[in-house]
Amino acid sequence: MNHNYYYTLLGRRAGGPGSAQTSGCSASVQLRYMYTQQVGGLTGAGGDSLADWEGLVFGNIVEVWPGQPQLGVGTRLYLDAGLTQEISLVDGNWYRVEELIFTYQTGGGIAALTQINQPTDNQIRLNAPSATSCQLNGPYNQPVWVARDQWQQVDRIWLDQALSQPFVGGNNWYSTDDSVIPSGGTTLQVNNCGWVEGFFAC
Repeated sequence: MNHNYYYTLLGRRAGGPGSAQTSGCSASVQLRYMYTQQVGGLTGAGGDSLADWEGLVFGNIVEVWPGQPQLGVGTRLYLDAGLTQEISLVDGNWYRVEELIFTYQTGGGIAALTQINQPTDNQIRLNAPSATSCQLNGPYNQPVWVARDQWQQVDRIWLDQALSQPFVGGNNWYSTDDSVIPSGGTTLQVNNCGWVEGFFAC
């Protein structure tokens, strides 16, 4: 897509550049969703399911807190760490958290659930942090790991191959050098938990 999309986290922000990870890094997740478009054909294996999954990139990204540690059918999602304000989503639309694709019913939680497997982890290099969204110049000196083969599909960035140490992004914008996975002219905004909270197609 050649349109410019700029989506920011609607919930709590992490700290500024160079600060330590927030205490909520292990509890909250980033939910991606479409406005009114409905995604069909999600079967979890073969067919057009992967193409549908990839279509769930150009939508809003919202930080949510699951009502239980593992996402599954019936898990309710909340806008606050105290689990007092359930998120309101459009019934029947498809949403995703990392590789999990699902529909959601307010008051009932996650309904239909499927998982799309992605390729093995890739080590890439990022440019220096930028406060502006279209800083695409190198040098690309920061090695990181992502579990995707397309830059626009990256949900979280890690410092290690085991994906256990989140990259502290400081809510800044980053691009990659295209040598491992193509950026498509897109920059990502990354918080201090390594989560992508915004993206911009420059």
